[in-house]
Formats: sequence, structure tokens, C-alpha cells
Amino acid sequence: GVEICAVRLLDENGRLHLKAFRGLSPEARQVAVQPQPDSLLGQCLRTGQVVSVPNSQEQAQRLQGLLPEETLASLVLAPITTETLTLGVLTAASSQRGYFTQEYVEFFQSLAGQLGLAVRTANMEEILRLDESRLEAVWQISQMTKASLQEITEFALEEGVRLTKSHMGYLAFLDEDETELTIQAWSKSALAQCALPHQPLVYRVATTGLWGEAVRQRRPLIFNDFAAPHPGKKGLPAGHLELRRYMSVPVFDGDQIVAVAGVANKEEEYDDSDVRQLTLLMMGMWSHIKRQRAEEALAAEVERGIYFQHLLIHTCMDGIVAHDKEGIIRTFNENAARILGYEPEDILGRMNIRDLYAPGLAEDMQRKIHDPGYGGVGILENFETFMRHKNGSLVPVWLSARVLYENDREIGIISHVKDLRERKRLEEELLRNERLAALGKMAAHIGHEIKNPLMLIGGFARQVAKDLPPDQEKNLQKLQIIIDEVKRLEEFLVEVGTYAKFSEPQKVPGDLNALVQDTCTRLEPSLRESHIDLVLNLAPHLPTVSFDPGHLRQVLINIAKNGIEAMEPGGTLSVTTGTEDHRVFVEIRDTGSGIPKEMLDKIFQPFFSSKPKGSGLGLAISQKIIQAHHGEIIIDSEPQKGTRVTIFLKPEDAAEPKAA
Repeated sequence: GVEICAVRLLDENGRLHLKAFRGLSPEARQVAVQPQPDSLLGQCLRTGQVVSVPNSQEQAQRLQGLLPEETLASLVLAPITTETLTLGVLTAASSQRGYFTQEYVEFFQSLAGQLGLAVRTANMEEILRLDESRLEAVWQISQMTKASLQEITEFALEEGVRLTKSHMGYLAFLDEDETELTIQAWSKSALAQCALPHQPLVYRVATTGLWGEAVRQRRPLIFNDFAAPHPGKKGLPAGHLELRRYMSVPVFDGDQIVAVAGVANKEEEYDDSDVRQLTLLMMGMWSHIKRQRAEEALAAEVERGIYFQHLLIHTCMDGIVAHDKEGIIRTFNENAARILGYEPEDILGRMNIRDLYAPGLAEDMQRKIHDPGYGGVGILENFETFMRHKNGSLVPVWLSARVLYENDREIGIISHVKDLRERKRLEEELLRNERLAALGKMAAHIGHEIKNPLMLIGGFARQVAKDLPPDQEKNLQKLQIIIDEVKRLEEFLVEVGTYAKFSEPQKVPGDLNALVQDTCTRLEPSLRESHIDLVLNLAPHLPTVSFDPGHLRQVLINIAKNGIEAMEPGGTLSVTTGTEDHRVFVEIRDTGSGIPKEMLDKIFQPFFSSKPKGSGLGLAISQKIIQAHHGEIIIDSEPQKGTRVTIFLKPEDAAEPKAA
């Protein structure tokens, strides 16, 4: 009967691989054979016809060692084919000569044809199964949108090992110059079995072994007999896993190799199907990585753009306020918060733009921004208006605004707000200074014109009073009134002259406490006459201050006399010195009637006085002197509770540098 039977299938390189057998001795079980052209296998494959050998001893030299020659008597070789392809060879042998009759030959020919259909079907099914499995793996990779690069590559590598039925694998990325391979991932089995203490991560393509051969040749490579000599092999270090079979594929991005995937130790030989599956899988992985990197780069670029816009808006020197079509505020930068007194978190998404304007102003702005006369349709330029501060006050601002559009649809308005308070203050101060300068010139002129006549009037009145008989008491009283009023006018003219011809202070370092004590000594007659108590609180070790003693003494006397005149007998005048916020201060407090709130804003204006007989120049002169000392004078007062006047001066080590 038939003692030996074998099925061998061709691979893409034309080699025959033993797939099934019966009765073959171990030495005849060659895994892969390259058929020689003149061999029986070569003849069968070349002609596509059944080869029948009644006496195999006559053809022994053409067997290529596939069957044990000493036991052979007859054999038959039938090509395994489909309609268009030759897939392999079915071989049968018998120890009986002439065993394979024509009937047997036809049977084996039919059997080989059926095998061809079965193999073709099985191959197609396997290809479909692998394609489905690979597509499933690629789909899973595409869903790993939040995964790290390491997670993606490890998953893809494990799938590559599974699809090719390998036992281990690795994945390496190539640098842009294609000169260095960096290991990105090892399969779990490789990590578990490898005994190398330190696995290198970077390999030079030019000098590494088979790791780099696929890059150097720029094509997939299969080594089904890893032990066979190869010029690219460099050997394996001690402790490295034994490699029996090895396959590596380059991953291309255009013309550039970006990665190399390698698998090893498949039980069967690697073939083109393995190359195809691993290549397509890795291309799918690389496409996902590229897309993810592009998305991350785009997201980073968008984030940088958003951050830059945020920085631009929030570092703008003026206020930026934007609201949507419903008026809800969506942008409110730090300077807008500074101008209007709100915190951004109290505004954003909560407050309507109308709440930031006085009644009717928001609607007025809406009308003007659509009026071409104010900068153009949808544009408002340098519109002076008022916005409402958190404390309820109205803040003067310059407003420039622009309508925001999306697809030609109005979605909101962005406004650029410039705070005009400082400008208004400077304008008012400039006007005030101009007015005061003109007033000073006029006062000086008037003083000069009336000074001499006033001296004559006073002199004559005193002379007449001196010569008047004692029985003229009523006339004497009238003369005394003239003399007193002349004296008051002369003092007034002195103050006018002081104000009009103000001289810069001649500052010298001095002891402020000593000046305060000297001033209080000079005030003792006035204090006794008015029955006012003095409380002196002088801070020890007060820093040295540069000041003009005459000027500063005049300020202290002016303020103290105002306090004395504001109190009833029994009142208390308190004078305190100390330091606060790196400044030296003198505080003069009285227990008088206080100053009405509506008068406080005018208290430093020249010729303004809350007293019936005051000149209105004392505090104006005092403020001028303190400002010339680069200091500050502050008045706090409450009706019926008294007044506190505080003078702040810089200590000597913080004073303004002297001009060279």
C-alpha cells in the first residue's frame, strides 16, 4: 500500500514547506526545500502535471532527499493547483514497484486538485481573519485618543506579535536623519524572558546588526533560519533571548522611514502575509500617532494663542470689557476691575453691561455705535461718557467700542475703556493753578495799591486817638475799630504777599520734635487766653527730617490757631509725632466744632474760610509749603467731634535727592 504521504506548499520565494505528512523518517522532514529545476519536484511544479515513477531506484538522484531511498520502490507527485496557481506538491510513495496504476494516478491528481481548493479557501479565510483582526486592532488604536505614546506603541506591538503568531517583538523609532534607532517598546514576553541586566535603548543604524538591516535595505526582511550566516549579523550578547526566526519591517512616512517593528520566533516560517499584516498594522499605528501629534500641536498652538490673547487683554493699560448680544459681560480685564472697583469673578457671566452705566447711557452707547457719525457703523471711537463704579460713583472715561460679528451675525460688543479721572484731576489742578496764579498776581497788585493808603489811615487814626480828649469816649471807640480793622487788613496783606510771592523752602536736616516743642511754646499765650489745654505726645528717636524751620513753623502755627479758634474754652489741642508707612508725621487734633463735609473739598482753596473773619489763605499757604517739602497734608473732620490735621514728611534717608 501507500507507506509515505506528504503535503508541501510553496512560499512567495518558491520554496516548499512541509505542512502535513505520514510515514516520513525524521531525516526526510525538511521544513523548507528549494526545488531544483531537474528534480522530480521541479518537474512537477514546472509542468503542472502528475509525475509517476514506477521504479524509484532509477530516479534516486532526482529526489533531493525527500524520501528514504532504500525503502522506495515507486512514487507519485501530483501538483496542488487552483485554476491559475500552483500551490504545492502532494507526494506518495510505496515499497512496491509499479504500485501506482493509472487509476491511482488519477485519484492522486483529483485529490491534489481538491487540496488546492481547500488550501486556497483556507488561505483566503486566514487572510480575511487576519485582516479583520488587524482592522479591529487599528480601530482600537484610533480610539486611544487620550492614551500616551507609550500606551499606543505597546498595544500596537502586542497586536503585531499576536497577528504574526510570534513569541516576542520590539518597536523602535528612527530619528529624522535615519541614523539612530530608539527602542520605544518591547513585547511583554520579551521583557519577561530577557536576562540582559541593561537593555540598550539607542542603536546606531550604521553599526547595529539585524536591528538596522531593514533600514539599511529599506525593505522588509525575513530570517526563517536565524542561525544561518548573514553579513548583517553582529551576534547576540550573553543573556539575550534565543532567536530562531526573525522578521522586521520598516514603517514609512512618505519616503522617510520613521519606525521599525520586529517580531521573532514564530513556530512556522514567516511569509509575505506576516509582512503585510505587520506593515499595515504599524502604518495604522503611525497614522494615529501623526494625527494625535498634529492634534496636540494644534491644541498647544490654540492654547498659546488663547494665553497670548488673555495676556494681551489682561496686561492692557486700559480697561477691556466685552459682552454678548444679551448684554452679559464675558470679558473683564484687570484694569477694568481697577477702574470700576469690581473683581472679575463678580462680573463675568453674572452682570449685564447696563449695570456698569448710569441709567440710559448703555442704550445711548448702543445707538451711537451703529451711527456712522461716531467712527463708522459698528465702531465707536473716543466717546466721552461715564461708567458706574462699584461704590456707586460715576467714573469719567473715554470709550472706544466695536461690534463683534460671527458669520455676519452680531454676537456682542468689545469696549476699550480709558480712565479719565487722573486727566480730569490734572486739568482741574492746571485750571486751579492758573486761577491761583492770576489771583495771586491780582492780590499782590491790590495789596501794593492799598498798602500805603492803609498805613496812612492807621497812622492818622492812632494819632487822632492819642490826641483825643478823654470825654470823647464814643469817638475813641470808633477810632479803635478803625485801628483794629487796619491792623487786620495789614495782616491780610502780609498773607497775600506770602502767597503771591511764595519762595522755595531752604531745607536743612533737623529735629522735628524740637520744632514742634518750640512752636507749642510760642502758642502758650494764645492757649492761656482761650483757656485751651495742650497735650503733647512726641515719639522718641524720631528720624531726622529735612525741612525749612521758618516755613514749617508757620504751617504748624496756622493749623494750631485754626484749632484754637474752633474750640470753646476747656477744649483740648493734641499734638502728636510718630512714623507711619516709612514717613514721619505731625498730627494736630482739636475738639472743636469740626468742618462740614461739603466744605472739606474747598478747605485748601485760597480765600475760602469757614470763619467769619478768616483770610482764607492760611491753609492754602500751608498746603503750598508742605507740597514744596514733597510731603502731604490730610484733614479729617466731623461736625461736633473735632478736626484732625496730619502732616506727612519723608525722613532724611528717603528725601528727594538734592540737585547737583
